[in-house]
Amino acid sequence: MSLRAVLWDLDGTLTDSVRFVVDTANRVIEAHGGAVLDFESVGAMTGLPLEAIFRMAWPDLTPDDAQRYRTEYRDIYDREIIPATKLFDGARETLHAFHEAGLLQATVTGKRAADCERILRGLGIASEIDVYLGGDSVPLPKPAPDLAQHAMARLGLGPAECVVVGDANADIAMGKAAGARTIQVLWGFARERIDGADVVVATWADLRETVFALAGRVNPILRDRGALGS
Repeated sequence: MSLRAVLWDLDGTLTDSVRFVVDTANRVIEAHGGAVLDFESVGAMTGLPLEAIFRMAWPDLTPDDAQRYRTEYRDIYDREIIPATKLFDGARETLHAFHEAGLLQATVTGKRAADCERILRGLGIASEIDVYLGGDSVPLPKPAPDLAQHAMARLGLGPAECVVVGDANADIAMGKAAGARTIQVLWGFARERIDGADVVVATWADLRETVFALAGRVNPILRDRGALGS
């Protein structure tokens, strides 16, 4: 069955923001006397609930403290990080190319859906995304299949018609658990092949070529923009 939809992770896939996640978490941890966590440890948790990151600093984290730290993290993120978040070079053109080709697109990020939508709309991505979903859209977070399955249901498609694109273990595990094909990008957190990834791509051109091949469509040349090369 041909591909009809792309389900996107956000941090480390569409936006160059993994470092923001790590630094913001560490600001909250330091403010409460915790030991700073290294980039690799926190980066590997991207896409998982914030509580999972804070439990690395405090294994006996109470529900009340978890809520307080999440609130502090989100206050910083809302005030400082969202305005500074940028798309990776090549992301905008790729989203537009897929939209022009008639592919449906949804976000399946660990962030709250409203934050994801605010970030992408603020970056000029509006009509390209059909459904904005985040970690608060389903009961179980990545790597459970719920988020990808919810996106499929909203789009009215089956697993064989969808591909999950992400940069971290949780993204690929979620996609596989949901029965979708998976593409790992190498410009985000993980720089080595993740177990379970059906395809690994190193450039946006490779990603477009892979997706259009799965969809059985020709990579279009965008109106007024020329051929895509990034």
